[in-house]
Amino acid sequence: MKVRDFDSARGIVAAALLAVLVFVLLVQYAPDSVAFSPNNYGWNGLQGVASAYNVNFTTSLSGLPTNGVLAILQPSVNFSSADSNSVRSFLEGGGTVLVADKSGFANSLLRGIGSGITIGNQFSISDAVYNWKAQSVPTALILPGIAAVAPYAANATGLALNQPSPLTLSNPGAMQVAVTSQFSETQTGAKGPFVVVASEKIGQGTLIVIGDSQFLLNSEWTIADNKVIIGNLFANRSVFIDASHWFSSPLTSSTAQVKAQLRELYTSVSGFPVRYLIVLVMVGAALALVPGLLSRSDFMQSSPRPIKGKGEGRQNGYGRSRGQP
Repeated sequence: MKVRDFDSARGIVAAALLAVLVFVLLVQYAPDSVAFSPNNYGWNGLQGVASAYNVNFTTSLSGLPTNGVLAILQPSVNFSSADSNSVRSFLEGGGTVLVADKSGFANSLLRGIGSGITIGNQFSISDAVYNWKAQSVPTALILPGIAAVAPYAANATGLALNQPSPLTLSNPGAMQVAVTSQFSETQTGAKGPFVVVASEKIGQGTLIVIGDSQFLLNSEWTIADNKVIIGNLFANRSVFIDASHWFSSPLTSSTAQVKAQLRELYTSVSGFPVRYLIVLVMVGAALALVPGLLSRSDFMQSSPRPIKGKGEGRQNGYGRSRGQP
C-alpha cells in the first residue's frame, strides 16, 4: 500500500468514527429551545430538574407506578373524566401528584378527583415587600411546623413564585402549606396573606397544588427553597411529567421528532445483530490498515539517503560552500 493510499484510508476511518461520535452526542445532548424540554437550557426549559432527577415524560395518565411522582406543569387544555379517574386511582394507590398551575386548567382535574382545592385564576398575586426580584414575583412563607404532616416541606422556609394565583380550600382535609405575606395583594385590591401551596390526602396518596406554573422551570426551581421542596419530592423516585395537556410539547415539536427519529436509528443500529456487524466492519478496516502501516514503516526505514555528488561542498555558517568566493 502506498503512503498516500494509507493516509487516505486512515482519514476515512477517522472521519467515520468522528461522525458516529457526533451522531450519538446529537441524539442525547443537543440543546433546543422547546418549552418544557429537558434539553432546553433557557428560562422555560426543564434541563435543570431533568438532569438532577429521574424525569420521564408521559402522554398517558393511566398505569403509572404508584411509588412515583406525577407532575402536572402548566396545563393548557382541560382534563377529561378518564384523566381524572386515572389520577384518582394513582393517588389511591399511594402515588404523589404535584400540580403547578396558575391558569386554572388543572381545576377540571381537581374537581374530577374530588379535591377541595381550587386555583383562583381570575387574578395574580404581587408583593412589594416579600419578593425575590420584583413585586410580581413574591416569596411565599412555609407555615411553621407544617413539615410534621407534610414531610416534603422539611427544611424549607420560603418559596419563590412568579405571579401566582391564590388557592381556595373547601374540604376539611385540604390544608395550607405556604402563604404569601400580609403585604401581598391582587389587582382587585384584595389583601393577603393568600394560600399559594396546599396539600390533601386522597386515598393512600398525596396531592400537592402550587398556584404557580413555573415552579419546575430553569428560571425558578433553584430560587429560595424551591430546590429543597423539589428534592424532597423527587429524590430517589421516578418522576412522570404530564405532556398530554400542552398545546405544544417537547414530545411533539419538530425538533423532538427529528431527535426521536435519530434516536430510533441509533437504537436500531445498536441492537443485535447490527452492532456486531458494525464492530466486524470496523475491525476489518483496522486489519486492512495494518499492512499499510507496516509497509509505510518499511518504506521510511529503507529509503536511501541522498548521496552528495562531486563538487558539492558543505555549507558554512554564512550560507556559502567552502571554496566558493
